[in-house]
Amino acid sequence: MYPSLSDAVVLAGSLRQSLESIHGVTAVLAPPTAWLLPVLEHWKHKMPHVHFAAQNVWSEDQGAYTGEMSAYLLKDIVSYAIIGHSERRRYLGEDNETINDKLLSCLRWRIKPILCVGETKKAVDANGNLAQVEWGKIVEQLEQGLSGVKREYLEDVIIAYEPVWAIGNGNEATAEYAVAIIERLRSELTKQFGTAADTVHFLYGGSVDATNAGEYLRHKEISGLLVGTASVKAKEFASICRIAADLAK
Repeated sequence: MYPSLSDAVVLAGSLRQSLESIHGVTAVLAPPTAWLLPVLEHWKHKMPHVHFAAQNVWSEDQGAYTGEMSAYLLKDIVSYAIIGHSERRRYLGEDNETINDKLLSCLRWRIKPILCVGETKKAVDANGNLAQVEWGKIVEQLEQGLSGVKREYLEDVIIAYEPVWAIGNGNEATAEYAVAIIERLRSELTKQFGTAADTVHFLYGGSVDATNAGEYLRHKEISGLLVGTASVKAKEFASICRIAADLAK
């Protein structure tokens, strides 16, 4: 919840110019919901590798839910939606059942959900031992968030691993730590969905910027990044996209 309307339009214009020359990477932009249409109107023309996302959706299609925005209402505007971000879990009390309802609504309307999961304290210590309580919370977020998803739709789901303790404080998780967690999460997915789990892409989020993006993206287990603060800086975000594109060659 950063830019004003004028700032959002200027940011989108800068990103459009940068992303036109960056290929081999998919970029998904998630402006505040209020600015989605104005930004799209100023985007001028579509690029096959650039898409838009909602920062949140409501699970019901229509009804007396004043102030909310449903996947049904967004289906012709966005291709992706961020579901279960840690800030919504923390400040708005969203539980796994609510998040699951939102995720299923996205799939129903052909919006690809980006399901956020993550722990408040480190789930793995320096010796590789699991902290069972914290690890159990992540597994619950994953399993309950995906409850009721049919295997044939799993490939449309993206999992964003975002350790809460690493968000916005410059204390990012190391790439090795993120990979260790993601490998375990994929193993849990395999228990739930079998070989369909192989189709799921994992992102890492948490104090990501141009200085550390390459460290995460060098690992095949990490398909992309969920970028926070750095995403409202056009040059910084473009640099991250260039790093991703270079590594994809």
